[in-house]
Amino acid sequence: DGESIPVTTIGEITSVEELRSVIVGVNQSGPQPVPVTLGDVAEVATEDVAETGYARLNGDEALSLTVSKTVSANTVEVSEAVTEALDGIVAGSDVDLEVTVVSDQADFIIESRDGLLKEGGLGALFAVLTIFFFLFSLRSTFVAAISIPLSLLIALVAMQLSGITMNIMTLGGLAVAVGRVVDDSIVVLENTYRHRALGEDRLTAVLRGPSEVAGAITSSTLTTVAVFLPLGFAGGLISQFFLPFALTVTFALLASLLVALTVIPVLAWFLVGSPREQVDASGEPARSFWVRVYDPTIRFVLRGRWTAIGVVLAALALFVGSLAIVPLLPTAFINSGSEKILVAYVAPPAGLGTEAVRDRSAEAEQILLADDEVRLVQTTVPPEGDTGFRTLISAQAGRSASSSTIFVRLDSAANLDAAALRLEEALAPIETEGWDATVQQASGPGGGSFQLIVSGPDGGAVEDGTAQVIAAIDDVEGLANLTSDLVAAAPQVEVRVDPQRAAAAGVSAAQVGGIVRGALSPAQVTTIQPGDDAEPIPVVLQLDPVAVGSVAALAQLPVGPGTTLGDVAEVEEVDVRATITRVNAAPSSTVSGEIIGEDTGAISAAVQDRLDQLEASGELPAGVSVEVAGVSQQQAEAFGGLFTAMGVAIVLVYVMLVLAFNSLVTPFIILFSLPLATIGAFPALLL
Repeated sequence: DGESIPVTTIGEITSVEELRSVIVGVNQSGPQPVPVTLGDVAEVATEDVAETGYARLNGDEALSLTVSKTVSANTVEVSEAVTEALDGIVAGSDVDLEVTVVSDQADFIIESRDGLLKEGGLGALFAVLTIFFFLFSLRSTFVAAISIPLSLLIALVAMQLSGITMNIMTLGGLAVAVGRVVDDSIVVLENTYRHRALGEDRLTAVLRGPSEVAGAITSSTLTTVAVFLPLGFAGGLISQFFLPFALTVTFALLASLLVALTVIPVLAWFLVGSPREQVDASGEPARSFWVRVYDPTIRFVLRGRWTAIGVVLAALALFVGSLAIVPLLPTAFINSGSEKILVAYVAPPAGLGTEAVRDRSAEAEQILLADDEVRLVQTTVPPEGDTGFRTLISAQAGRSASSSTIFVRLDSAANLDAAALRLEEALAPIETEGWDATVQQASGPGGGSFQLIVSGPDGGAVEDGTAQVIAAIDDVEGLANLTSDLVAAAPQVEVRVDPQRAAAAGVSAAQVGGIVRGALSPAQVTTIQPGDDAEPIPVVLQLDPVAVGSVAALAQLPVGPGTTLGDVAEVEEVDVRATITRVNAAPSSTVSGEIIGEDTGAISAAVQDRLDQLEASGELPAGVSVEVAGVSQQQAEAFGGLFTAMGVAIVLVYVMLVLAFNSLVTPFIILFSLPLATIGAFPALLL
């Protein structure tokens, strides 16, 4: 009736009370207009920000942090820096704060590094002791042993120049090279010593000794390089592991050849004196213990054709016997690391939110903590969705997006395979009313992850084929936790706008979509400033969830004057699949599992046998194919690459020997000894 309504600008609002009193309209239904405030039509309150996640540690509430390094960063250095920073945070905190490291990749690296350094040091020590045992001379032992540190130092310089880092594979290469780098030096030293025993002066001996054997040790070293170097070029993932190893060994071997031909003669000139002449009772030069043992043996072997044939037949029998051991040897891609961590998943049936997951996960925690080998249990539950119509299905492994993840750290002496089976059996009480609980190893490269790809002409054929594949291999011994990423259909609300009805109501389909989105999704519309020094408080506008808590309620959502959503659209709940997977453009599914045990090859072979039987039976739907993936595929590719590398190495060795002997036939005498290496290798692997 002519009175003005006060206008408040948003910048003047400093509290919730002021926001509640803001006039947002006028009620003209009464005898006179009445101002309508925000508090009249909405609930205005201060609330904590919604949780972005939920974590527990050994049953207590916790905050879970994951720290990832950059590609070029050093894992150990980053770990040490993070640990130091966390210690500082704990020391400077005013509250009782406890920080627990669930998993640290640096631990495995440090353990491996220290172990390899120790084994390399012991290897060098035993190499020196072996040299002394045969030479019985401290001076000669020192001369030969000096090649070990010199060769390794030169190899380290070459690694630095090549950009190769110190890691598990390169340290392993150095450890392997320790025993080989002394070979060239021993040959040079022994020949020099022999010339001194013949009465030559010191200078003549150190000139003639190395020059006589230079060709032999060069060809020997190059043939050894020819064995290791192809390992780095086997192709695929295996090259990523073996290339640094092969290059490190190559650098060390070439360095040992350089040291043997340069440094060793110089040291021999200084340290190798005239050997004391020893004679036997008849006045002839005395023979060493090793000569006295070897000489009659080789004479016996070569005294006649039949004894020589007998030796060859004995070697052949031992070779065949070693091959008979092969079926008894388990095969695997890469041995699992020493970090004793399992991962458990607690998945709810479709439609349940995270509150129920928290309660069920708490039950799982108590079961896991009751196990004697469990040292730590860390649980993470994803945040609740913004509305009741959130995405319910995760594409990963067909689990609900509300599934909890539980990391379980075991005692250092625990057996991962046995513990995984035991804990999964213990979680059986959790698997009621549609809930699912699985326990598996935290697999890294070469871990026990088993996968099959099932492809077909359409989704129905893939679904039927997946069910048959799982049924066929479900009882294979050593295979556990079989699942597929084909999940049960989940509920979803569909809103299908009728353009004609919407146009008659004065709204468009796009406008209806915006209204529905705004009703279901909270949105920040502004902020209020409590004070000059205070942080601004965001103002979030949200429709009361109760008002749209069902399909019927959502249909009553106003979308225009006197018009509801149900007037212009069909609103109904339907079951749909949340994910569609295609491989090479064909509908597909992934069957995943865990290989429990060390013999990956045997388990993969058993699975392949079941798949062959299923295919031969004709029960698979037409057009459905099954392809092995995961660690089984990686192992097959790696073994193929390594066998190829072995073949290339043999060819390269033959070429080197042809150049050394200037003969096409003579090298075969040496190559025939290669198969006999299995006589020692396979029984040792079995033991």
